[in-house]
Amino acid sequence: MSAASPLHVLEYIRHQDGIWDLPAEYVDSLRREFPQVRFSSPANNAACDALLPEADIVLGWAVRPDNFAPARRLKWIQVTAAGVGGLLFPELVASDVIVTNGRGLHAVSMAEHTLGVMLMFVRKLHLARDAQRERVWNQDAQWATPPPFRDLGGTTMALVGLGAVGSAIATRAQALGVRVIAVRRHPAADPAPADAQWGNERLDEAVAAADWVVLAAPLTPDTRGLFDRARLARLQPGAVLVNLGRGALVDEAALIEALAEHRFAGAALDVFENEPLDTRSPLWSMPHVIVTPHVSGFGPRYWERGMELFRRNLHAWNAGRPLENLVDKQAGY
Repeated sequence: MSAASPLHVLEYIRHQDGIWDLPAEYVDSLRREFPQVRFSSPANNAACDALLPEADIVLGWAVRPDNFAPARRLKWIQVTAAGVGGLLFPELVASDVIVTNGRGLHAVSMAEHTLGVMLMFVRKLHLARDAQRERVWNQDAQWATPPPFRDLGGTTMALVGLGAVGSAIATRAQALGVRVIAVRRHPAADPAPADAQWGNERLDEAVAAADWVVLAAPLTPDTRGLFDRARLARLQPGAVLVNLGRGALVDEAALIEALAEHRFAGAALDVFENEPLDTRSPLWSMPHVIVTPHVSGFGPRYWERGMELFRRNLHAWNAGRPLENLVDKQAGY
């Protein structure tokens, strides 16, 4: 890159409600660390689209199907989220543009969220909170009404997905005495950090054996609707479904039907087919369902960790070294 044409990074991490806007001080820090690099941080889509043809690197979500063609200098896109399904449109997948993601940034938060809702179910804390809101002393009802109080130790988890998030879940679940069966596309001979790794062809077997079915898989054409009516029917009566992967992993209508008929014990849902969850959804009022508003990935130092990853990758890019968190555009993750 010549002195007249410095490497140009276009930063565009914005959200309509402002929650996910990258604070300006992080871009200022990047400018200080990489004085030879030009950083642009447009305020809106129109300004972003105008700058995109000049960008070599995009940090964030500037690229869309309708603005990709003019981005002829673009070589690399880094996003701070783990999921990249919305970015992998056909033209980008077919191009030479490299995509890296933020997998691993949310792992600890999502693992602790998973263990948190599991503990809520075994101790019936969600039911106690409901009773507290109504000022009802429901000790007898909590003891007598199924499902019973349980221990986490000695239960079995079917964990769908063993990436950074799944590995963090498995490690923490094992520490509390949970047997973890990880189901993944390519099981390893060494099952760690799970107790066992099974291929996708054994998913139904794992689901049928589990007290906890935890979904931590990416959304791809192969995983969309993975838990349809037939697969949900394989859950044990005492099982709980935990979904913090993507809402579209589960057929939501079939899930609501199964929960309404009490075919299994309950569900903890952090993601949904459409977000925000419709206020008319029956999921809101089901006492054996814990609804959280897609917050399992929230944790301390989110932006710091995301920018630390980008800094490492930008140093690697300048040195001609491989990048971290490279996305397989064909596989979708």
